[in-house]
Amino acid sequence: MTTPAEQMLPDEDSPYRGEVIPPERVSLWRDKFRRLCLRVDGEREFLDVRAAAVFPISGRTDLISFLGERGREVLLLGDPQRLDPESRALLSEELARVYFTPRITRIYRIEEAFGSSRWEVETDRGFAVVEITDREQIRLLPGGRIVMQDVDGNRYEIQDAGELDPTSQVLLDSET
Repeated sequence: MTTPAEQMLPDEDSPYRGEVIPPERVSLWRDKFRRLCLRVDGEREFLDVRAAAVFPISGRTDLISFLGERGREVLLLGDPQRLDPESRALLSEELARVYFTPRITRIYRIEEAFGSSRWEVETDRGFAVVEITDREQIRLLPGGRIVMQDVDGNRYEIQDAGELDPTSQVLLDSET
């Protein structure tokens, strides 16, 4: 298994190492097994790729890395908003799946035990219990945005901490 730093290194077999490929040269499709695939210049194909935003925490999607079967980058796509409509829709669907992030809208309770905190929250997807084992898993970003990752690797987001109700804000302040 490759580390996150190794994943961003280009695959030695990829002829696109070190290049940012413009969207006009790229098309995406799903194969019969529903795996994401890409074609460059109507010729070179990469099957079963994974899309990864280069700047996932910031939410920027102006650069997308496609990882091959060995988990290494096979292509770096620039300006994906200019992909053809079908490819853009597939990429959007894939990124939404990969970066599924429920938004916390209310905090009911935070309990501390044995160095972990257990958060009972309401999200845009319903009630959730989030276990945080390290305060470094809570990232404070500009504009009051907060992204946290639980013990299972799931991400949760507070879009603007200042928009939470007063009780939620008091609980949040005790943890950040």
